[in-house]
Amino acid sequence: MGGITPDPAPVLGLLNAFRSSQALFAAVDLAIFEILKTSNSPLSLQLICEGVACRRGQRVSEDGLDRLCRTCVALGLLETPSPGLYSLTPLAENYLVTSSSTSLVGYCTHSARVVWPLFGGLSSAVASGSQVWQQIFGQPGSDVFARIYSTPADVLRFLSGMHSFATLSAPSVVTAFDLSFATSLVDLGGATGAIARSACESYPGLHSAVVVDLPHVVADARANFAPPPGGPCDGRLSWLAADFFTEQDNQVDVVVLSRILHDWDLPRCQQLLALSHRLLRPGGALLVAEMLLESDRMGPLPVLLQDLNMLCQTHGRERSAAEYEELLGAAGFVDVKARKTGSYLDAVLARKP
Repeated sequence: MGGITPDPAPVLGLLNAFRSSQALFAAVDLAIFEILKTSNSPLSLQLICEGVACRRGQRVSEDGLDRLCRTCVALGLLETPSPGLYSLTPLAENYLVTSSSTSLVGYCTHSARVVWPLFGGLSSAVASGSQVWQQIFGQPGSDVFARIYSTPADVLRFLSGMHSFATLSAPSVVTAFDLSFATSLVDLGGATGAIARSACESYPGLHSAVVVDLPHVVADARANFAPPPGGPCDGRLSWLAADFFTEQDNQVDVVVLSRILHDWDLPRCQQLLALSHRLLRPGGALLVAEMLLESDRMGPLPVLLQDLNMLCQTHGRERSAAEYEELLGAAGFVDVKARKTGSYLDAVLARKP
């Protein structure tokens, strides 16, 4: 090949990208950000080391911690306001401590313990065209969520991760289309209720928003993620413990499927869409929140990477707006519209005739 040899930096960046992720995961696991948050002032390396040791119940290497903290500074997660002292950057304070309303700590932990190992089996997932739970965890992947929800700690960790992700996108999703016509809403598989809560806050005329999910999910959601009393959701937001693949009794104006369809194979998606269609009143609307591929399905990169995640982890996939239009149209919906929200989740709206 002739011509100028390209700079290898992009390839080297890809080769090393996993190291940045692991540095983040390690800092979260060692509670470095939590320790700095609770101190309310910059801390020396020795004091951070003592805090980590106290939480872990064992001695921690100051040299190892020094290397990780300096790396976190380079990553923009920590700063050194004066020599020898560390403090949180605004980025870490907003997204990497559990007390923040926009915390991504749960998502970091889920990524480290579940997504990271599964991506280690990506070549097998690509070759076989199916998820790799059996290969990586030694457990069948026939019911992915049985594995994700295998212990109470797993449930809370997964819900925390999904809640933080949903909270960042919910306001953009529920206002992507005008839902002011609705007085009733059901969020199937809505987990912590982040989307339903945002709908209540955005539409005063919405009298009832019901989140349907499995009993153990609902119990954790009520205990850990319910909005404080006295707010705009009082008397309007509620949870119903049920399998969202089962029929619901009362017809409503809006059904929400947020990050649900991408988890399931085509027959299960068709089943869920048929159920949603029956649940809606005539003229009602289905709101789908997912990451949308471009029309040529060649981007954006975050959606393509999420599509690979679905390949490794579930029986589902990400789709383009045209693919959702076809899928929803086949289920009897009309006037299918898609909108990029500028947030992490996009929105698709379809109407029941």
